[in-house]
Amino acid sequence: MNITYKLSQEEYLQAVNLHHKKSHRVVKLLIYIALAAVIVLVGTDFSNTREIITNILAAFFSISFYMLFVRMLSSYQAKNIYTKSPTLKSEITLRISGKGIRFDKKGTEKTIAWSQFNQWEKDEKFYLLYTTPRQFNVIPVRVMNDIQRKEFDDYLEKYLPTLSPRS
Repeated sequence: MNITYKLSQEEYLQAVNLHHKKSHRVVKLLIYIALAAVIVLVGTDFSNTREIITNILAAFFSISFYMLFVRMLSSYQAKNIYTKSPTLKSEITLRISGKGIRFDKKGTEKTIAWSQFNQWEKDEKFYLLYTTPRQFNVIPVRVMNDIQRKEFDDYLEKYLPTLSPRS
């Protein structure tokens, strides 16, 4: 099966967001919230209403700032990676077979055997195939017809059955 596509910057950003949705960011955020709550509880004189309100607002805005900062930083990094990468912007041809996936990017060919993938993820727009916890290959669903999608899903079930989608 052969698939040819060009990944846009917007698609790459959406794929990175999909990657981050399943990461440990929620756990880190919960730890940050718990830490802020402990600081507010320990450092607040509950007989002073003004101090209570001030500390709660400070915790709220620091958590909001953290969430916004992390979101902006990851978006900036993804745009920077896409802009500087000579291969992400170019047309990619995939040859998917029982041996693995052969990537042809600007005349450079690289085959990744099925055994080298350690995770995969799928949503309505993308397949993300992981070779490390932070390195993944993006395959847009839009470039495959129903038959190709079924065939690709069959390859995933056959060669990566023990690797469930990231959760």
